[in-house]
Amino acid sequence: MLLNMISPSPLREPRKQRKVALFYLLWSITGVWGSQVIVPKQVNAVLGKNVTLDCTVDVGSNLTLTQSSWERRLPTGSVTVAVYNPRFGISIPPEFSQRLYFRSPSSHDATIVLENVGFSDVGMYTCKVATFPLGNTQASTTVTVLVEPKVYVSAGSTALIDGGNETVVATCIAERARPVAEVSWESNLFGQSDVQLYNEANGTTSVQARYLWQPTRHIQGHTLTCVVRHPALQTDFRIPYQLNVQFAPDISVVGYDGDWYAGRENVQMTCKANANPPAHHFRWIRLDSEMPEGVEVINSTLLFLRPLQRNDSGVYRCEVANDINLRSRDVRILIQDPPAMPSTITAPVLTASSSLVDDKAHVLLSSPTLQAIPVDQSRAERSNSIAVAGAVMGAVLALFLITVFIIVIITARKAPPPAFSDKVIDLPPTHKPPPPYSERTPTVPLGVHASQVAWLCQARRAERRFEQTDPPKPEAQSSRCRQLKQPESTQQSPTHQPSHLEWVCHQSGTDRVYINHREHYV
Repeated sequence: MLLNMISPSPLREPRKQRKVALFYLLWSITGVWGSQVIVPKQVNAVLGKNVTLDCTVDVGSNLTLTQSSWERRLPTGSVTVAVYNPRFGISIPPEFSQRLYFRSPSSHDATIVLENVGFSDVGMYTCKVATFPLGNTQASTTVTVLVEPKVYVSAGSTALIDGGNETVVATCIAERARPVAEVSWESNLFGQSDVQLYNEANGTTSVQARYLWQPTRHIQGHTLTCVVRHPALQTDFRIPYQLNVQFAPDISVVGYDGDWYAGRENVQMTCKANANPPAHHFRWIRLDSEMPEGVEVINSTLLFLRPLQRNDSGVYRCEVANDINLRSRDVRILIQDPPAMPSTITAPVLTASSSLVDDKAHVLLSSPTLQAIPVDQSRAERSNSIAVAGAVMGAVLALFLITVFIIVIITARKAPPPAFSDKVIDLPPTHKPPPPYSERTPTVPLGVHASQVAWLCQARRAERRFEQTDPPKPEAQSSRCRQLKQPESTQQSPTHQPSHLEWVCHQSGTDRVYINHREHYV
């Protein structure tokens, strides 16, 4: 009866149930707000390496962490792989004890590290946290095992020959990758890439990328680059590959400059070849006749051990061979006549110095000195000799012109002024010209000495009358006009010239007076 009284009535049961449900609801809400477990959604592990499973615990101040653990979900059920209890420590099953551990266990960190990951470790892992009084809180992550590819580059199956058909230059291989690796070629050549996939038994995939191209010698030494991208690689994997194109020798001959003449010494021709693989055979031959004497072949050089001769003219061939082919190059040599120049050139060398005095330049030329200028057989030294000779001749010519100019100036300054007689027109040949103006008596105008002239004429007529009556002696036939000028002199010098008055009387005749009109020239 007492029990019946104590037992609750049917009316009170619904109220109690509602209170209990509200209590559990508030408890669950407080637990969600009070603790939180944070893990990544997916973790990529590389085959054979370590992987870290992060688990961060956020526990409120009103809660106490009692235990944290990791479980792995299998097809048969969940299996605990690690447990951490703040009071009892760490517990790990034997199958994981050798390669699994907590990184730094605490009430806020439940992170574990799994070593030497294999394909069997692929699956879902759950981090659980138990707190008081809320209970358990958990979060799950998925572990995926990646296989890092092994990357390498191999040459094509055949050698690259210049001018050959399109062939496989190189192959880039990303072997046994999970997931499939991305393989490509980087190049500026006009080739193409061919990608092939091969599935392996362990679930991995191998990728081969072949580069096809028609080889040419001009791309010898060019570099291709294989690029591999994969999630297991932190950065792109890049492998360079250098092309090796084989070609026949490319020949060039050096040494013959087209200026070979008879007598020239120390001449040679060298045959050079660019080849891959390197050339191993060199040969010099003459096509139009036998190789002349005094010529020796040393490796790839044709050496003339003596001065050149006219019969050395001809066609010479250089042959070069490597593992690819044999090539040759012909050179036609023409031996010219020796230059027509003496062995030495002797030329005067003039040295000059200048000084400035009173703002006038005076050039002092020293005495010429003879020097012997040797002539070399080479063209360069002959050109230098010609240039020196030209310079010397130019200096001599300039000196000659300066000397002529100075002589002309000095002569012009010393020349006398033109004479008065230079202005007089010459008389006819039958007339004897009068003596020069400088040796004659100055002309007297007729108007001033008219009385003297009349007196002379009167004396002349009287003399003629006297001659008719008594012929005069030879000594007395001299002109009275002359006696007026020189009465005491009885003998005249052979070079005596008549005076002006004598000349007037003589030219006047018997009854007339003749005056030379030239005497009035100024």
